[in-house]
Amino acid sequence: MERAASLTGDASYGLRLGASLDPRDRGLLGFIVLNSPTLIDAMTNIQRFYKVGREGHDCEIEHFGPQVAFRFRVADPALRGLRHTSEYLAATVVRGCRDLTWQSISPIRAEFIHDEPDERVEYFRFLGCPVKFGAEWDAVIYAEETTRLPVKGADTGLLEILEATCQKLLGPTPKGRDLVREVRHLIIERLPTGSASINAIAGQLGVSSKTLERRLAEQGESFSALLDRTRFNAVTHYLEDPDMRLTQVAYLAGYTEPAALVRAFKRWTGETPAKFRERSRSAM
Repeated sequence: MERAASLTGDASYGLRLGASLDPRDRGLLGFIVLNSPTLIDAMTNIQRFYKVGREGHDCEIEHFGPQVAFRFRVADPALRGLRHTSEYLAATVVRGCRDLTWQSISPIRAEFIHDEPDERVEYFRFLGCPVKFGAEWDAVIYAEETTRLPVKGADTGLLEILEATCQKLLGPTPKGRDLVREVRHLIIERLPTGSASINAIAGQLGVSSKTLERRLAEQGESFSALLDRTRFNAVTHYLEDPDMRLTQVAYLAGYTEPAALVRAFKRWTGETPAKFRERSRSAM
């Protein structure tokens, strides 16, 4: 795809190609999403059955208060950041969401691992939203209420048959667990209630806090670092919403008051949340 973009001289090649595809062009996975009850169900089914149609990529869904991020990236770190490949997938998701709901919906924001290109790329034409570069994952982020929209014409009876077919193709679910991802999701769920402690999450997983810390260490992670990084990612997402007050951001990130959030943010970035917001707006 990168070579094709170079040969055609089209700076928006990946976006244009992704936006040209109907979900029915995506084979079995396309018909799975066409028959999912709602948009969030369709996203969840892509996450469940992605490997039926495509190998070599990871994808996940993260809920951040009023936002839902559908994230994806190449599994091999050495191959991440290929611009047209990433933009192709983003445009495919955006086109698919519009086709499924019969509405001209757009994400709140798109994010890409690659740096901002020097050439002019038609991001708004194909995605309809601001774009952020240099992210950890490629992603399209939608308002949570948008993801509750129904999929028009979905057939739940057909969906059951398609799901069974996909599961047969994938084979039995592996016994291993992605513990880091599981803990991160539990942290995100618990942040607004202030209960994202290692004791609470270990209890939810049915292990002791010492066992959880040991198992995370086996995967090169620690609970405190994972909590801090997840909190930082959540806060930066919230701050990019201009309608969200600092008190709301602090609450959703599990802080009792805005001052605690400001101190943590300065530790992470060396600047205040207000300065970060100002810089983000000027970059759009």
